[in-house]
Amino acid sequence: MGYGEFNSKEFAPVNVVIGKNDTGKTGLLKLLYASSKTIDIYSKRMQNEDISLKKLLAEKLINTYQPGKKGLGELASKITKEKLSVDVEFNHSHLNYADRLHFSFGESTTNTIVDCQEKINFISDSFRCLFIPAKEVLTSLKAIRATRDNLEMPGFDDTYLDLIRALVIPTQKGKITQELKDVNDKLENLFEGHIEQHSDDDFLFKKGNSEFPMQLTAEGVKKIGILTTLIRNRQLNSNSVLFLDEPETALHPEATRELVEMLMLMAKAGIQIFVATHDYFVLKQMHLAAKRDNVATNCYALEREKGKSITCKIYDLKDDFPINQISDEAIKMSDEEVILDLGL
Repeated sequence: MGYGEFNSKEFAPVNVVIGKNDTGKTGLLKLLYASSKTIDIYSKRMQNEDISLKKLLAEKLINTYQPGKKGLGELASKITKEKLSVDVEFNHSHLNYADRLHFSFGESTTNTIVDCQEKINFISDSFRCLFIPAKEVLTSLKAIRATRDNLEMPGFDDTYLDLIRALVIPTQKGKITQELKDVNDKLENLFEGHIEQHSDDDFLFKKGNSEFPMQLTAEGVKKIGILTTLIRNRQLNSNSVLFLDEPETALHPEATRELVEMLMLMAKAGIQIFVATHDYFVLKQMHLAAKRDNVATNCYALEREKGKSITCKIYDLKDDFPINQISDEAIKMSDEEVILDLGL
């Protein structure tokens, strides 16, 4: 995860994290996800059993990051020897929920977190917390479930397993909110077809009268199909928090820009969005959409200076397009083309 300090007074309806490789983008998303998901699981399990929040949190962090033999201590800084300290405040006005989660642990911690509160308020059953990894899961769905659920082997962390468990829930009858119905329709129209779940947790791509197994379906279609499936089976609703790691993976730039538009529509429907990206199209389209629709969109630019800790600069994409490594590389390519054209 690197080392440094990350502070944000308040997250926006849409939040995008940018930075070079190894600046901690995915690690930050996983930390926020594991914290939020722990509250969700704790709230549900405490209805039927007495479960320790500390134990549940430790398990979630281990299964989300899958550290080595030394356990959770591997997530703490090896350079500064300082503890990993987390303090997150949760507020959901629609669900009338407010509380905070705070915990810390050091390099010697294995699988038990001592410095953590004992309890936290329960959140509504309608709350959903979802993480969509960079790699699609529909093709390898059964293999991932067998690896984790049956063999209990590492390899696919909880972001994959939790997503699969949400995907295999059957599509529910009833009306989807109009905002999310519009999102679903537009996403399916991108590829003129849709993903359907069949028996034994198999998924197929249907286009007209033709059906295609996941192995023969384009990666971009499967990426969009995950979102449409979650909308149709009600696992993605207006009370959700959605994390996406490099959503542009396997998508054409046109589809990438369309996907960003759909994410903005989801935010308007009440879903809070967190995205980690390297992609210029994602960042630029978020800037344009936020400015056009007046949607508060935070951009967290993570930077690591040689031999120093990771720092973070925060921008509101509604007002500013930050100078960053992504746009810098685009400028460098343009400069190189000018030099070649002029024969310099």
